[in-house]
Amino acid sequence: MIRLKIKEKLYTYERVIFPDQQIESDADIVRYMRFYDLEKVPKDVQKDSYVTPVTNLFLTVEEIQKEYNKEVRYEVRRADRENITFLIFDKLNISSDIDFIKELAQKYYKFCDVIEQEHLKDNLNLDEFFEFVKQGNIVVSKAEFENGWTYHIYQVDGKNAMLWFSFSDYRKEGANKSMAGWANRGLHNYDILYFKEQGYERYDWGNIASFETPNHIDKFKMSFGGEIKTVYGCFVGNTLKGKILIKLRELRNKSRV
Repeated sequence: MIRLKIKEKLYTYERVIFPDQQIESDADIVRYMRFYDLEKVPKDVQKDSYVTPVTNLFLTVEEIQKEYNKEVRYEVRRADRENITFLIFDKLNISSDIDFIKELAQKYYKFCDVIEQEHLKDNLNLDEFFEFVKQGNIVVSKAEFENGWTYHIYQVDGKNAMLWFSFSDYRKEGANKSMAGWANRGLHNYDILYFKEQGYERYDWGNIASFETPNHIDKFKMSFGGEIKTVYGCFVGNTLKGKILIKLRELRNKSRV
């Protein structure tokens, strides 16, 4: 379970990722994210839900890789034959690794500019990212190859690993797009095997837009197999202020429909 308490101007809220049950909190609002079991979601609240592929890390390596489609299996093998280096940064320290973290953020923000998706920068709030790092809830992986790199960023709690976001520089001039594709799939395979080796139970691909009509990214994630699961979240008010703010949010969302 990951817990992150945040103080806003008028209220406090606590974000809880991978909850097993409802928690005690003195925050005005608790935002639960990633309930994998509907029965454990607090009762009498409005639930939101998402669909995501989940790789079961209790399976053997052979069983996991058997679920990859033909193209993924080929590109994973191809990545092994190329001069691609895979790296894991799993014990980040906010003091000794501060320059690495800042450089990572700048590369990600530049990536968002390149693809002209400014809103994606919201994925990486640097202050919150620092807090996740302090708590040991971030794992970063990287594939390095000639004239290119790819990063994967994970939120983790020792049991669950969720792909939070990923980015690369394959759009730059002179980049080898084929190599970038092999590196990306190879890195996902490397990450999955790393988390399995570390005793994690679940590799969560971080949502898809639709299982029935998948877009390009959805198809990519589903090409690695895994079980398509519905995950749940909700807001819970612990104080009168929190309950009022949640009700106002629900009314605002209804008015937009």
